[in-house]
Amino acid sequence: MKLKASIYHVFWLLLGGVFVFALVSSAVAVWLTSRPFLVQAQRDAADVYVEREATEIAQRIEPVLSLSEYIASEPNLVSFVIGNSLTADQTLDRLDDLVLPAGLRDVLFYDFLGEDIASYDVPREQARIDADTTRLIRDMARDLALRSMSATKPVSDWISAPAGEENAPGHLLISVPVMSRGLPEGAVVAVTDLVLGMGGGGEDTGTPFRILRTDTAAARIADHTAALPVADLSVVLRPDLSLVSRVGQELVSTTMLAVAVALFLPFAAFGWAGRHTILKPHADLEASRNKLSEQQKELGELAAIARKAEEGILITDLDERIIWSNPAFSRMTGYRPEELVGKRPGALLQGDDTDPLEVDQIRMALGSLEPVRVELLNYSKLGFPYWARISIAPLFDEDNKPYGFMSISSDVSERKSQEARLREAREAIEHQALHDELTGLANRRCFNAEFERRARAVSAGETSVVRIDLDHFKNVNDTMGHEAGDHVLCEVARILREEVSSADLPVRIGGDEFIVLLGQGVDLEKACSIAESIRARIVLPILYEGKQIQTGASFGIATSGCGLIETPELVRAADTALYAAKSAGRNQVAVYDEKLHYAAIETRDTAELIRVGLDKGEFVPFYQPQFDANSRRIVGVEVLARWKQPERGILAPSAFLEVADQLSLLTRLDRMVTQKALADVKALEDEGMPVPKVAFNVTADRIADPELVQLIAGQNFRETRVSFEILESVFLDDRPEYLDFALDLIHDQGLQIEIDDFGSGHASMISLMQVNPHVLKIDQRLVLGAPDSEVCRDMVRSIIDISRSLGIAVTAEGVETEAHADLMMDMGCSTLQGYHFAQPLSFEDLRTFMAEHRPEPVTGQGATEGVQPAG
Repeated sequence: MKLKASIYHVFWLLLGGVFVFALVSSAVAVWLTSRPFLVQAQRDAADVYVEREATEIAQRIEPVLSLSEYIASEPNLVSFVIGNSLTADQTLDRLDDLVLPAGLRDVLFYDFLGEDIASYDVPREQARIDADTTRLIRDMARDLALRSMSATKPVSDWISAPAGEENAPGHLLISVPVMSRGLPEGAVVAVTDLVLGMGGGGEDTGTPFRILRTDTAAARIADHTAALPVADLSVVLRPDLSLVSRVGQELVSTTMLAVAVALFLPFAAFGWAGRHTILKPHADLEASRNKLSEQQKELGELAAIARKAEEGILITDLDERIIWSNPAFSRMTGYRPEELVGKRPGALLQGDDTDPLEVDQIRMALGSLEPVRVELLNYSKLGFPYWARISIAPLFDEDNKPYGFMSISSDVSERKSQEARLREAREAIEHQALHDELTGLANRRCFNAEFERRARAVSAGETSVVRIDLDHFKNVNDTMGHEAGDHVLCEVARILREEVSSADLPVRIGGDEFIVLLGQGVDLEKACSIAESIRARIVLPILYEGKQIQTGASFGIATSGCGLIETPELVRAADTALYAAKSAGRNQVAVYDEKLHYAAIETRDTAELIRVGLDKGEFVPFYQPQFDANSRRIVGVEVLARWKQPERGILAPSAFLEVADQLSLLTRLDRMVTQKALADVKALEDEGMPVPKVAFNVTADRIADPELVQLIAGQNFRETRVSFEILESVFLDDRPEYLDFALDLIHDQGLQIEIDDFGSGHASMISLMQVNPHVLKIDQRLVLGAPDSEVCRDMVRSIIDISRSLGIAVTAEGVETEAHADLMMDMGCSTLQGYHFAQPLSFEDLRTFMAEHRPEPVTGQGATEGVQPAG
């Protein structure tokens, strides 16, 4: 027992000695190892604190510096410092409107000599300063103003707080030069109160913060400095190294206490080791049993959830052989659980239409033990296909070792079916949007997209366009009905499909217009061959309901290989060639060549000149006199449009009317000429030389314009009659109803109607009686041929006989010789017109001509006084 007690005391003495030795050793080790660290930590802390203090001060003085620079650039201030004292109040008032930075005390203004010219005291509560400090601030401000003007940049300085005053502010002065035309004219000095150490850290590092000039010796030898954003100033902090000893002692004491507590616990635990050697294995065993029970419970709950889940769940081993499946998987596939165990899912469910790329994606993911999600076409036990969305993930045990895979799959066949229907509907809509409903050919939208794509392509190669327009297609609709016309269009579309290759794009633009965008690399020769083949088939009779329909087509071809145009201009060039084919007689192929190219350029230039000419009023009326066949005196004039083009001279209508019509400017041009002619005729009437009759050539659209009738009615001619010359081709039997209404309005207003170029073979006698004109003007081709052609003379006699029977006067135009004049007079024409008597005259020439050839006395009433048609 004594031995046992001795061992007990030795054990505890030894344990106590070791305990004390460990404490002392720990204290020495902590002191030796912590001192360098503490010194370095103090230095690091000082660097952090000085940077933090500099940042805090910078954030407070940045607004002051910005405000100073803004004030220095204020135009009113610049004007003020260079001598305009009237703007001082404006500058100071402007400061009242600004949001001034915190701490700003004064803003002082100096001229270029450093004289104080104004000051602004910030209207807020501020720390009071004594007179000496105020004087010091003023002296330093003047010095800074001179320095900043000399350096032409902002400068600054610092006045420390009075010693012994706690939390007393120092004063930071920032001077910004006021520049004018690159020269300093004065300076703005901002005085700001700053309390150092507000960012903390001074008490942890020893001495308080100071602000010093960077170029001073004290700043250069300081251990810890940080520059400020204003010139020449830095924040300085010099740490107190005595703090290291105090902190080290505190650290050693604390460490010894901590080590004592730490060592006491192991030694106490050592005394009770026996108890742990018995109880710990038993406790571990009991904990394992509890954990196993909890895991079994969790697995049971997961299995119950899996059996009730709507998604099919499958567990396989690492060889992808099925270990377990839930009822939902059996319902989806038709396989019973016992039929699935040991089988591979791919061998059971995949078929010929299963996407092999998706299968490869699954294999790659399983091989790398990565999760994967796919949508796969599978097949049930009965062979029915279904779409499944499958998510597969590897399974890991507690040691993070893989032991199998789990697959969760859902039947998405209905969604896939809906997507397929939506896709088909979208494709059908896109097809309808890009194809002609009647013929099934691509439409204009499809053509534009493809054409723009080729135009943008850098290496598209030679591109060719064939423009097609059916000839006289309107006759098919009018004579056989629109169903027959649709049949013809479909037949033409079939011909286009058969004649072009798969690389070509046949298009129906609209109506009876087609276009073929030939494949890349098709040259002009091949394009002409294709066009001729198409034309040869289109001219063949087309059978419809037992009747043959004969039609033709005109073709215009343009290719980028001609070197005349770029690809984006091909369609317009093909249109030009098509127009040339129609003008040349239709049912032929025309190519956009150099001649058409320069003609197109000429037309384009003419179009631009027409627009300019209309703006400048260059279109004027000329007048060709008309003479009584018997007395040979003037009985009227016909108004003819002429263009006084500054560079090209006087141009006849053939040089500009067609282009103006294409530009839809014909009505504007006609209005200009008509207004000028009416003004000229009114002037002649006012001068005592009234024109018996003035005749205007008008189109069907122009004659239906009520503005024209109102314009003429507003002239109030006293002795001049007004008539409209309308081409015979206008008065076909199927003329529109609006034209009949316009003619009735003209008759009601007392205006006359003359049929121009009568005898060209357009109008029937019935339509002539319905129009009820005042005058028929015989086509000049009949008049010119009458002296030498019995046929022409017979036709002229027939026209005159018709006119007499209807009570209509007859005018012969194109009278070139005296023989023409005598013949027409003898045959019964009442009025003669032509170069034999006078060429078209300008207004000045007409005035002279009228003075020399007095007109036939006017019989009847003026234009607005109810002149009635003859007969």
